[in-house]
Amino acid sequence: MLRVNNPNIDAAQDRWYHLGFGPSDGVKTMFEDVKFVCMGGKDKRMEDYAKYLHQVLHEPANSVYEEGTKDLRNLSASAGRYCMYKVGSALSVSHGMGMPSFQILLNELFKLLAYAECEDVSFIRLGTSGGLGIEPGTTVVSKQGYSSMLKPYFTQVVCGKETNYDSMCDESLRSQLLACGKRLGTKIVAGNTMSCNGFYEEQGRLDGAMCTFTPEEKMAFLRKAHDECGIVNIEMETNMFAAMCNRFRVKGASICVTILDRMNGDAAGITEAEYKRRERQPLEVVAELIKSSST
Repeated sequence: MLRVNNPNIDAAQDRWYHLGFGPSDGVKTMFEDVKFVCMGGKDKRMEDYAKYLHQVLHEPANSVYEEGTKDLRNLSASAGRYCMYKVGSALSVSHGMGMPSFQILLNELFKLLAYAECEDVSFIRLGTSGGLGIEPGTTVVSKQGYSSMLKPYFTQVVCGKETNYDSMCDESLRSQLLACGKRLGTKIVAGNTMSCNGFYEEQGRLDGAMCTFTPEEKMAFLRKAHDECGIVNIEMETNMFAAMCNRFRVKGASICVTILDRMNGDAAGITEAEYKRRERQPLEVVAELIKSSST
């Protein structure tokens, strides 16, 4: 059973501000059967994913709907920060852009699901990324999250002090996702992921409003990440996410499709239709995992 290891919290009086609600008997009943938490950056992506999952799982009765309808209810609508839908035993939740937004969400999700006395929950981040030395359109299941300083751990700052935390993703969950992807015929690999606190300069992009480095410096950095650290994709969350899952002792996996190969440029140069097709790949793999786990 999930547990919050914080003596300063009175669970009965706690409130999850950014989710928009707090403890109650109704909340416990609603969430107690959750086994999968699927998280991605965009509200629209995770709303669409909830609807897709609802179809794939044949409209499970333990979904949460708007009263008197079959429309899935956004359980966090009142807070205005994230979206959250419950489809059977799965949650589909947006986490915003970057590690700070995502870490706020994780704190409150962990407290919510611990309050609901959930057991054996898998947390999965799914999204898009830039590839490094792999074919665009390849889906990557992360082994470990690296920082933008190419460190294989997440550095948490607390009260002016730094602590480093293990950022390995769960091996068993990664293996399951790889097997599901191969079963679907998806081009899928495992590799390390670099997470940056920004989209432009920190990722070595030359196309931001400011640039303080040369193309040669960019390429040297990307080659070092790939060749010395085994990094095959870049995004903005996995390093922190994996560390948080390890600290809370839950299974965590990150699965992201690569939109382009950053070794060859900073812009994808693909059609909107192709972008949508690639964006859907990790969603389908995770849906396959949830579907196979519920049969």
